[in-house]
Amino acid sequence: MTTYQLRLDSELKENFLRISKEKWLDWSMVIRYFMQKFTDKPEIVKFEIDNDFMDWIMGDKEVVLKLNKISDKLDKIWF
Repeated sequence: MTTYQLRLDSELKENFLRISKEKWLDWSMVIRYFMQKFTDKPEIVKFEIDNDFMDWIMGDKEVVLKLNKISDKLDKIWF
């Protein structure tokens, strides 16, 4: 058995706990259920990044600078 610690928005947490309670479900059971289903079939979750967002984020000089630093560090580690 292990413990998992999460950081999340307080409103999201409150809503999640409220809805879990309304359905008479323990919140940890809901998390474990999701984790098991996701592990069995990861394609149930799809994340799509809008092209406009990618264009916008890659146009941000600070983001690009940080990505370049990360890339340089990975190059040093791998090569």
